[in-house]
Amino acid sequence: MSKQKVQDLLVMHTMNLDEIIEDEHLTAEAIAEEVGIARNTISQYLNELVKEGFAFKVKSRPAYFFAKSVFEENFFPIEKEVFDNFVDLESVQMQSKASPFIAFIGSNASMKQAIEQIKSCVHYPNIGLPFMLYGDTGVGKSLLARLTRDYCEMKGLIEPNAPFIELNCAQYFHNQELLSSILFGYKKGAFTGADEDRIGLLEASDGGVLFLDECHRLGPESQEKLFTFLDNGSFSRLGENNKVRHAKVRIIFATTENIKESFLRTFLRRIPITIGIPSLNSRTKHELSEFIFSFFVAEAEKLDRELYISSWLINRLMSIKYEDNVGELKNTIKFMCASAYSRHPADSSLLINSEVIESELLQKFLAIKEIDDIDKKEVRITKDSKLTDFISKSSPEIKLIRETFERFSEYLSAYKNESNSKEFLKTQLAREANTVIDIIVNTERDDHAKTGVQFLATTMKELVNYVENMNYIRIKGNFIIALSHYFYARGNFLSEFPILDSATSEELATFTKDNLEVEEKVVTALLELIETRLDSTLSIEEKMLITYYLKSLNLEVKKTNTRAVILSHGFSTASSIADAVNRFLDEHIFESFDMPFDVPVEKVEEKMIQYVRSNDCGKGLILLVDMGSLLVLGKKLVEYTDGPVLVINNVTTPQALFVGEMLKKGTDIELIGPKIMENLKTSYDVNYPVYEKEAMILTVSQSGLGGAEQLKTFIDSSKPVGSDFIVEAIELSYLEKYGKNNSLFKQYDVKGIIGTTDPSIPDIPYISLEDLISGVGEKPSIDVFNFLSTEELKQFNDALIKNLSIDRLVSAITILDVKRVTEYIDQFIHQLERQLNINLSNAQKALLYVHIAGAVERLIRNIETLTYTIENQSPERRKAVSVIADSISMIEQAYNISIPQDELQYLYDILF
Repeated sequence: MSKQKVQDLLVMHTMNLDEIIEDEHLTAEAIAEEVGIARNTISQYLNELVKEGFAFKVKSRPAYFFAKSVFEENFFPIEKEVFDNFVDLESVQMQSKASPFIAFIGSNASMKQAIEQIKSCVHYPNIGLPFMLYGDTGVGKSLLARLTRDYCEMKGLIEPNAPFIELNCAQYFHNQELLSSILFGYKKGAFTGADEDRIGLLEASDGGVLFLDECHRLGPESQEKLFTFLDNGSFSRLGENNKVRHAKVRIIFATTENIKESFLRTFLRRIPITIGIPSLNSRTKHELSEFIFSFFVAEAEKLDRELYISSWLINRLMSIKYEDNVGELKNTIKFMCASAYSRHPADSSLLINSEVIESELLQKFLAIKEIDDIDKKEVRITKDSKLTDFISKSSPEIKLIRETFERFSEYLSAYKNESNSKEFLKTQLAREANTVIDIIVNTERDDHAKTGVQFLATTMKELVNYVENMNYIRIKGNFIIALSHYFYARGNFLSEFPILDSATSEELATFTKDNLEVEEKVVTALLELIETRLDSTLSIEEKMLITYYLKSLNLEVKKTNTRAVILSHGFSTASSIADAVNRFLDEHIFESFDMPFDVPVEKVEEKMIQYVRSNDCGKGLILLVDMGSLLVLGKKLVEYTDGPVLVINNVTTPQALFVGEMLKKGTDIELIGPKIMENLKTSYDVNYPVYEKEAMILTVSQSGLGGAEQLKTFIDSSKPVGSDFIVEAIELSYLEKYGKNNSLFKQYDVKGIIGTTDPSIPDIPYISLEDLISGVGEKPSIDVFNFLSTEELKQFNDALIKNLSIDRLVSAITILDVKRVTEYIDQFIHQLERQLNINLSNAQKALLYVHIAGAVERLIRNIETLTYTIENQSPERRKAVSVIADSISMIEQAYNISIPQDELQYLYDILF
């Protein structure tokens, strides 16, 4: 436990560093004082952490220790375990090769995914993949292109000092022949004024990078010549009709226009990746402040002056809209500084306030009201200032999470010392959880992040609704939105957990389970679903945070005032009746106790006394029992409660439903017994309208109605166009119990059942989901869908496998458009079946969708592909592989890749 505490302190103090200094908190002596144990023991722990690779050490006097992963995230990579002194450490900093993309503000936030796409493109074999940057003027496309060139050099993808040539195609928009000659070069005499041979930019960029800005200004002819070059690296100068030249050039395109409307389709097919750069107004406030301070820091260095910037000015720079993006902001700050400098050129410091603003901008600033809470202090920037002096490297969310759990620990300690009550502890923890999650929800996010949160919210809504229905509760407040924001943001602070030491964490978890029974049960059920759907496991501390947040929302439990219990002998008789009635009435009215047949009345009495003691039965208790011997329970239990106890014999589902309806209406307990005697002795006749019944498919799931609903959605999305059959989800236990004796079979023509467990309904065909997808159940599938034509059945089958494959690919594919790649694979499958005269099974199709998409992505990202060599191939195999290669060529052309022979051989074995 002590070593864990040392580890936690090391992480916290390393994280608090804004620069590399000799911070006394990172010495053995200081940590020993914080933990409260001997210095030599702490020193031993620290050196063990160094050996384990968790920390590194600087051997000065005293020695300093740093948490390695946190230090690397904030500063630069560390490859040694021990440094002789800080000079030695700083020399590593000078030599470290941090990615050039760090210079692009937002590289670890709003632009992170875009930069990962760029890295994937440049690492593609040979000369990488061409890619297109798009976004408004001034968002940083040119800077990103130059940083890409530097990254290629750093990674050894191009030679040091390899050329980087930039061409703004808009400059030659009105002279396409001149633009073409600049790009490709020309031969002497090619046109009037061509007095000598001249190389073009493609040749001049050989071995380096060519950046074509405003490339939407390229005419159709230039685009056609370029896509030929992109295909095979060959081109000809103007006037050279018989000579083909070659160059190895990495090409980056950029445009401000709509991509689909501005280029030839054949040209766009050669550019597999398009990367959007958001406008300055779409960036987060944190990134906007980085831009503002970075420009002021640059001006202080250039002018060799201290700058004093008023908070009034900073607040308004953070709040206006920028039509021309980063360039406008940079020029605005440059003009302000120049204006202040021109007024006082001899002063060692300059005041940047409203006096140095030109009139048009001042009007904009004066139109902004009530924003002076953003920053209230004047900012001082010297010529030696760094951006990190003003912008914290640590995520605000990280500090927030740590502070919250530190307060959790403090409140728990106070409770253990009897300084606070149990109710006070629950209230305070709920308040703290509500505060931290509320801040996370209201953290400003860019457009990409907002889209991610919206996607999560769709999933969360489905899961939360399911848990609400299963537990008969209603969650107030914006729980779904809060949960979606938390799961989106948790990647920023996931590495922080665990924050509490194991003993404190265990004590808090025990307290939570004992005192927040309903909330803990709901969160546990919800997180099990979320972890399955999102493939992410939450720590104990995160679970407690969400539990206390739920507590703060005042969970509404849909339960009547009068308690009601069903007692019945048998494996699941009582629980089945209670479950059916509760679901029908949409309220948690009945508890249930299933009892063995040989259980004595004394044991039942003991169990019910325990129930009465644990639950408030002051408004009354109703027991529905299955035999007369249990009627004596009423006289025993009334001794333990202040309310009346009604015991009713010969429990049945209609009886329980009748009692439940009366309880829901608030009927007095005195009246319930007589009303049962009155009303249950009756006869009935149910009539249904006479009409041609619609075809219906039922879906069932062993996991409950939620699973059946998901299966219903899956089947509905795959229905062939024009088919009019209905799909309905139904509870498996209900179907097994009542069979055809329910209204669905009377109202509809039930054709078949699809699910995970066969309910065994006579004369109603069943097919398992697994067999339907794999194609094993071809005959049952035809039986279930016998009302569809052969063509409709084939459409349904193909859509089923395609939708399943898309669902699997969404979580597996990172840079490809899933819908687009599945359409290509769909064409490939249809062409293969036609040319090879074969009918592929569902299992084969599903495997082809997933494997080919994965192979395409691996080839684009230059990840090692499959090794699958076949020797002694038969003529039939070679012929079929040739057909496969021909059919897959459309995918190769679409993504500018070449499918290796080993992949083709593997595809053959999938088919045959």
